[in-house]
Amino acid sequence: MSEQPYRRYLCRTCGFIYDEAKGDPDGGLPPGTRYEDIPDDWECPDCGVSKADFELLPEGDAEFERAPAAQSGTTAMDPEQVVIVGGGMAAWAAAEAIRARDPERAITLIARCNGDVYPKPQLSAAAARRRSADDLITQSGPDRAATLGVGLMARTRVLRIDTDRKRVITPRGGVPYGELVLASGAHQPKPALRGDAAGEVLQVNDLVSYRALRSRVDALDKARVLIMGAGLIGCEFADDLSAAGHQITLVDLADRPLARLLPEPLSAGLTEALAGRGVALRVGHTVEAVERAVQGDALRVRLNDGQTVTADVVVSALGLQPNIELARRSGLAVDKGIRVDASLRTTNPHVFALGDCSEHDGRLLPYVRPLRAQAEVIADNLTGTEARYHPDAGTITIKTPAYPLVVFPPTAPGEWQEAQREGSAVVMEHRGRTGRLNGFALSGAFTREASHFESRLGQSG
Repeated sequence: MSEQPYRRYLCRTCGFIYDEAKGDPDGGLPPGTRYEDIPDDWECPDCGVSKADFELLPEGDAEFERAPAAQSGTTAMDPEQVVIVGGGMAAWAAAEAIRARDPERAITLIARCNGDVYPKPQLSAAAARRRSADDLITQSGPDRAATLGVGLMARTRVLRIDTDRKRVITPRGGVPYGELVLASGAHQPKPALRGDAAGEVLQVNDLVSYRALRSRVDALDKARVLIMGAGLIGCEFADDLSAAGHQITLVDLADRPLARLLPEPLSAGLTEALAGRGVALRVGHTVEAVERAVQGDALRVRLNDGQTVTADVVVSALGLQPNIELARRSGLAVDKGIRVDASLRTTNPHVFALGDCSEHDGRLLPYVRPLRAQAEVIADNLTGTEARYHPDAGTITIKTPAYPLVVFPPTAPGEWQEAQREGSAVVMEHRGRTGRLNGFALSGAFTREASHFESRLGQSG
């Protein structure tokens, strides 16, 4: 019988890792000392707690320990450093803004991924341009860290935040902070589906999952792709993949695409444009089950009315949910997202949050423009300038080249009114009772006039 593999245990208080293979020679435990053989009076060499305060690390966490953390320009154990949790656009925006204001402040970024820099919105606009996942990367994580002079702990999972001792607990150990910025993003909810192939449904929210999608559709000349959800991401993927030559079916429970974002005339224009690309739109439906076809590698997708659709790939694009569990476990107030005030502080004055994971005044703003504004506010507050965030989703550009669209979501009650039309190009204005312009939606050639309409917001007539 083979000997049980060595295990690793995490100190819940400070993040010290006890590795059975290495032991603790300075504490009287030679290499190979099993956890159960550790004397009860042994103390954690970092914080002094007993073995009872350690927990077993799952085997899967070994990858984080083996993967080296790239360090450039900062010391990860500086107790006054700014620690940023996240590896996406919001995390790097915060690091850039802080560094621009303070060339000397130690900054460490902890990312579950490689931390590579890429424009995430381009994930739903790359296939038609024949751009791969690697083509989207503008700079590797370690290179970006070196450029900014910050530390990068890549492929590192954050287990807990000890807000009392101001330490971030990871499988590598505890990382101290003076101020902490949470940029943990959002995830796509897993759809509740039946069927023996439900586990094959893809959710595309990062480079890794995008590579998986492309590897499956690019292997076929004309892949049959069923997309669940005709919201922003679903419509963009439908447009992009159909332009790349694939056969798309778009399924949504609403009666029209982008029903929550667009006025009806523009939804109708988008429907017509997608149909011109060969996209089959199944509105008023949901997916109930995904099963393997009797023959071949195809999937059999059953809708709620009993109809079936044959697909090679099924993609779920059912919106995003903020990643709040880490904040919840750490005692920070959460609701839909991590709750922050006007300074973007959480309920702990030393912890900030921004981007898709944050909730300000009851609102989520999962768009690029707000996260950059939030990064600037946090950087000001961390470097001695008091700043307040004023939420504004700004103009949203919808990447559907078959029918170009921009929309400024209404900021007050009112009604949509058609103001101008030239063929398929339409101007819709959202006005309140007093006639004030609260928002707008533009299609076709009118999208080039977005800045003009932004300048008119709040005006009457």
